[in-house]
Amino acid sequence: MQKKQNGAQEIVKLFDPGPEIEVLPFCETGEVISPLPDLVVKVRDIDYKKKNIKLDEYWVKGHTREIEIPMAPLDGSDTNGDGHIAGAFPKAKIIFKDELKTGDLVACLQSKDKQTLYVIYKIARW
Repeated sequence: MQKKQNGAQEIVKLFDPGPEIEVLPFCETGEVISPLPDLVVKVRDIDYKKKNIKLDEYWVKGHTREIEIPMAPLDGSDTNGDGHIAGAFPKAKIIFKDELKTGDLVACLQSKDKQTLYVIYKIARW
């Protein structure tokens, strides 16, 4: 004999997280208590110090990246009829000046043992 399906119970199962969902990391909002070089980020009631924080190098002031810009031949003239040949910079270095400041909100992930904090990005305020 086939068991009758309970439609309401099936819908409840869709929205009722199983035990495996409790072990997945979830994103939380943290607050920068102290900026680099002595970084401290607070998540709920836990203050994470620099040695326990993994931070994207983008947020380290003075971080540099080298980029390549594809060259394309450009020529033409301006409204005065003067001819111009435009050059390009095949390589460039970008120096980032962004940094985390006291009071900034950041999106964070905690390690399973809550010993390490991964700062993912800065949250904009408006």
